[in-house]
Amino acid sequence: MDLHYLKIFYEVAKEKSFTKAANRLFINQSAVSIQVKKFEEILNTKLFDRSSKKIRLTYTGEALYKMAEDIFNKVQRTEKEINRIIKLGKAKIIIGSTSIIGDPLLPRLMEEFGHSHNEIEYEIKISDKVILLKELKEGEIDIALVDEEHIIDPNLDVITVEKVPYVLITSNKDISIENISEYPLITRTNVPNNTKAINYLEDKYNFIFENKISVLGSLEVIKGMVKKDIANVILPYYSVSKEILNGTFKIVEELEEIKDGYQLVITKDKANLTPIIKFLNFMSHYKING
Repeated sequence: MDLHYLKIFYEVAKEKSFTKAANRLFINQSAVSIQVKKFEEILNTKLFDRSSKKIRLTYTGEALYKMAEDIFNKVQRTEKEINRIIKLGKAKIIIGSTSIIGDPLLPRLMEEFGHSHNEIEYEIKISDKVILLKELKEGEIDIALVDEEHIIDPNLDVITVEKVPYVLITSNKDISIENISEYPLITRTNVPNNTKAINYLEDKYNFIFENKISVLGSLEVIKGMVKKDIANVILPYYSVSKEILNGTFKIVEELEEIKDGYQLVITKDKANLTPIIKFLNFMSHYKING
């Protein structure tokens, strides 16, 4: 069914006049009559009862008019919504993040972003860094939020948002830097800065962490072990800021000499898009412990 013909039929039926419909459609009356007749031929049915001087719809015409009215009311609402979206600058962004950043940071971060930019809708995807960077290049996500990495790619813009110190944390109130080496310590052997932080503490305080538990992967598993007082751990501040602020963990030592940051990665072709700019500006002023 051609919507052009449907629109002409709808206006004639609504106005009950070929002349008024022609005026509304900015075409002459004879063109309206010809196209209504053509529409009837296409549908192989009569839409108007021409035995009367007044414009009257046939049974089929009445049914079609009701359906057309619903269609064009939806079109009108759609036009209004699109205009509203354009006027308000509404948009949607898809943000991908690694779990070490996404799990602790994104709930608070996106809550605050949503308050300041309620015109922007967003989706969140948590995945591995390699997958996120691949999907970023393929256009499946708009922004990748990853822990710090040396990325060299001419098609990508990499912005380091904030560098924060590593912290040695515990849930045991009796533990201090003087006796910390007597307790198990979780190690993350696949994270160079973790090994560097352990070596730094052992050299600074002249002790050795004798009991080390290697844990790969899930940040939540690591934090769960600390909460259960199974072991202590050294992590970037951003990954445990919430637990530190609410008193679940306490900082035994803050390592200002060893810092870790997180990065926003976007493709260069999206750098000038308004919603992306708004998110980058928000992140440039966002402070984990602010």
